[in-house]
Amino acid sequence: MQTSTTSRRRLRTALVAAVMGASAFTGTGMAHAEGDPTAWISNDEMTIMSMETCANQSEEYRFRLYYSPEYKGAWVNIGHPIYDMLALKMPYSDPRPLYFCGGTGTGSGQRAGNNAGSAYNWYEGYIGTLYYSAGYKGAFEMIGARSGHSLLNLRNNNRSIEFSRPW
Repeated sequence: MQTSTTSRRRLRTALVAAVMGASAFTGTGMAHAEGDPTAWISNDEMTIMSMETCANQSEEYRFRLYYSPEYKGAWVNIGHPIYDMLALKMPYSDPRPLYFCGGTGTGSGQRAGNNAGSAYNWYEGYIGTLYYSAGYKGAFEMIGARSGHSLLNLRNNNRSIEFSRPW
């Protein structure tokens, strides 16, 4: 009888752990899923302060600008529309530019606005559109979902970015 009770307790503990693990996985799985780059934000603090901006891989910031063509040099991850890469809005401080990170690569520490040579979009189902001017205006270049290329029309002439769904 003792062995049967012990076996049932172990089985019940394993079952409870499995159920809790599954519910925890589905709950946190959503938190770590791909972000929505079209979500409205009130300021650019998330871009400037987030560690995801300079992470090697990011689940939330899945669009990357590179300093040089062919995905070379320094880079910066972007996860939401940016009205002006040269003047990101911060609460309680003056606007500041978005900078390339990416360690010691060519362009590290340079401003990302008007300095990008290529871009890659890891978002599934979102198109990233780079614009010549601040405010999503002027000439533009689209980077399709799960693709990228060296910038042709906007190489070193990119000032804002927005995201959209293709449908």
